[in-house]
Amino acid sequence: MNRQFDVAIVGGGLVGLATACALSHYDLTIAIVDSKIEQYQHLVADNLGVRASAINGASQRYFAQIGIWDQLYASNRVQEFIEIGVWEKNGQAHLSAHASDYGYPNLGYIIENHVMCHYLYQYAKACPNIAIYTHEAVASVFEQDNALLTLADNSVIQAKLIVGADGAHSWIRKQEKISLIERDYLHHALITTVETEYPHQLCARQIFYPNGIVAFLPLWQSNKSCLVWSTKPENAEMLKSMQESVFADELFRLTGDKVGRCQLVNPRMIFPLRARFAKQFIKHRLVLIGDAAHTIHPLAGQGVNLGFQDSALLVSTIKQLQDARQDIGLVANLKAFQFKRRKDTLIMLTAMRTIQDMFNGDNLLKKALRTVGMNAIDNCLPLKKQLIKYAMHI
Repeated sequence: MNRQFDVAIVGGGLVGLATACALSHYDLTIAIVDSKIEQYQHLVADNLGVRASAINGASQRYFAQIGIWDQLYASNRVQEFIEIGVWEKNGQAHLSAHASDYGYPNLGYIIENHVMCHYLYQYAKACPNIAIYTHEAVASVFEQDNALLTLADNSVIQAKLIVGADGAHSWIRKQEKISLIERDYLHHALITTVETEYPHQLCARQIFYPNGIVAFLPLWQSNKSCLVWSTKPENAEMLKSMQESVFADELFRLTGDKVGRCQLVNPRMIFPLRARFAKQFIKHRLVLIGDAAHTIHPLAGQGVNLGFQDSALLVSTIKQLQDARQDIGLVANLKAFQFKRRKDTLIMLTAMRTIQDMFNGDNLLKKALRTVGMNAIDNCLPLKKQLIKYAMHI
């Protein structure tokens, strides 16, 4: 027996859940399909997650619009940061910014991914117009008037629009043979949680060195940070296999007295880094959002914010189409969404590639350009303010 929905979302991670919760405010029926979604059922107190994200102003406002921000903030697992510090190891390039310099209360928030997913999941479960399916999709058919998803338990979901929010290795994207433009960043990201000798003081820090980038994202405990260490694949594997004390020594060698000595709190995880850009964000009765549509280098912490921007614009587009009694699954009605999101994503992809290429290696000319460029930005408050506003999406 088929069950009919307006929108079926494949993928119940951050972006998929946010999209379902935002759509639930309207006269729509929504399905979420994700076999692993129940992992977000419980939140263990004081159990720090390995992965955390920098949430900008636009994403914070989206959470408020959905209706989870107050509860999320009250969890005491949200850490605002008021300062950023960027510098080059063994170089003169540096850049810093403090929220008070621009009259802002903060520059963003660092939140563990599983904390955000927990509150979104609890919200979705309580919505009468959201149905959650915990069997994975195994087949898809796109007809003129509907799309159909067959699940592993042989049940069938029918929807006017399928939203692919199932990550970088998207099943639905592959199923529909949507190809990618890809570029290997030649980096892997080693991610873990560390306890630092010195309190983070609400500062997000990033250190560039010839073989990579080390970033500290301040967490809700004053001496705990999410560590994102992007480096060459062979270096990342070596760092993961090191004894903890040797790893701590290597980290201290790069960061010096900025955070003091570090101790590991969580296991070290490695993720290959690739730029991905789907050649189509839309097809007949299908939209790709989040990592299913694009992935970027984490050096500016904008990946998840790009996904939330996809989600917010898609929700707005669906609402407008519904109000106008137009078909939400037709390509012609989704072209404006695709144009806007492809443009914004390409700008960010280009910026990340330029920054990574500029800081990759120890070429003397590059080093001189880095020093002149970063220091010029650091000393030009109007330009720096524009960059901060762009990153915060305000």
